[in-house]
Amino acid sequence: MDKLKLKDTLIALEKHHIDEAEMKYDDFLLGNLLDKTDVIDDDDQSHHRQSIEISDQLEEQAHVHLEHFKTIQNISFTAKTVVEPGAVVSVNGRCMVIAVSKPVFTIDGRKFIGISTNAPIYKELAGKKAGESFVFNGNNFKIETVY
Repeated sequence: MDKLKLKDTLIALEKHHIDEAEMKYDDFLLGNLLDKTDVIDDDDQSHHRQSIEISDQLEEQAHVHLEHFKTIQNISFTAKTVVEPGAVVSVNGRCMVIAVSKPVFTIDGRKFIGISTNAPIYKELAGKKAGESFVFNGNNFKIETVY
């Protein structure tokens, strides 16, 4: 498994998400700024307050992706024998990358999902080796490989 390619893919995904979030934020601001030369009534003020809340949420999304980007950059993706950040873990036929939360993505035809160390399942996986089993949410899981 080419873990450098995996790390590069995660970084590229985060860069894309950062760019996308910043573009949404900028577009939103352009369409929702009050024109100070117009008469502003209570309804305008209410919409403006709602716009501020939405713009804060959009800005927060960009910050979350920037933090993910930094986290990925700082993780060592060298070969692992136990489940820890930077490991790729095959569990019941599914590949999980221990780094940041990331929906399913594909590299060379193989599907991966990113999980963070804050994910509840990580607490069950942490420190385990290939061949070990665990129970999560009432389901049995077996770690097939750790890369």
